[in-house]
Amino acid sequence: MIKTRYALLAAVAAAGLAWSAAQAQEKVVVRASGGGTFGEALRRICDEPFTKETGIAIQPANTDDSTAQIRAQQLTGNVIWDISNTSADTIFSAAKAGWLEKLDWSKIDPDNKLPPIARHPYGVGINSYSETLVIRTDKVPAGKTMGSWADFWDLKTFPGPRSLHDTPVKNLEFALIADGVAPGDVYKELATPKGVERALTKLDQIRPSITVWWTSGQQPLQLLASGEVYYATAWNGRVAPLQREKVPVKIVWNGGALIVGYHSILKGAKHRDDSYKWLKWCWNDAQRGAELTKALPYPGFAPGLMELLPKDLQTELPTYPDNLKVQFEFNGEFWADNLPRIQKVWDRWRLKGN
Repeated sequence: MIKTRYALLAAVAAAGLAWSAAQAQEKVVVRASGGGTFGEALRRICDEPFTKETGIAIQPANTDDSTAQIRAQQLTGNVIWDISNTSADTIFSAAKAGWLEKLDWSKIDPDNKLPPIARHPYGVGINSYSETLVIRTDKVPAGKTMGSWADFWDLKTFPGPRSLHDTPVKNLEFALIADGVAPGDVYKELATPKGVERALTKLDQIRPSITVWWTSGQQPLQLLASGEVYYATAWNGRVAPLQREKVPVKIVWNGGALIVGYHSILKGAKHRDDSYKWLKWCWNDAQRGAELTKALPYPGFAPGLMELLPKDLQTELPTYPDNLKVQFEFNGEFWADNLPRIQKVWDRWRLKGN
């Protein structure tokens, strides 16, 4: 128990480093998000213009694990962040634990223009990405087209090494779709032990061809680029750089998992009203949304955003109408509730080896 409390205090202290520089500001909102390209784009496109217009300073706090930080701040009662990124599964577990503010949508989207997918009770949908099938087009047999999970499972027609993410999350959905389950029914099926076993039995069929179980987002693209694997699951935003380098890779949108990321206000946030102002400013404006999408191809949901983008970029986005209609919406709430149960079954299955 003592060690746990020390760990929590250490996590809060780490988050506090980003906050300390902002304490002298009269009005400041501490916003936690991932760093890198996305963090820089947020600073340039949302934070700085917002501060110039409103006088409200935004203090970024970069984090790779918002869940642990939110938990630490809530359990110690030392709430440092005002706004935090929340993943598709984090948002459900954090909301159920009482760690997030239930949003007042009249302050963020008073005209109700954002689509339902972006209006979670505890988070604004800020971006979307897909985990999809990505193929080496030069490895597909002549005269054949790989266009579905059923094709990915067809080792006779499409032989060759494959790679999947080393997790049950989304792999079980893909397996059930390959086995003929309608995308809209996969979570109903996975809610039962029989459904999980059905998915694993389906995975047994291709297990010898899964030569690498990837563990980081860049890994499947490296494997595809080298030709070590012919077909792999990957995140859509990582594919375009390979295509620009003339690597013959292509996204198969059919059966992809559309995943939404959020920004949430923490329970006990010290600058709640100003946080609402920033959320409306950044995520309910098509022009800012389009600029963010140009910086990183994970589009948000502001109405009119898509029309402000070049056509060649539109068609490579998960929310482009033709791509969107063939995907299913990833259910983070299901995995927040069921991952511990399913993970145990998955771990036993993985230990069996190829």
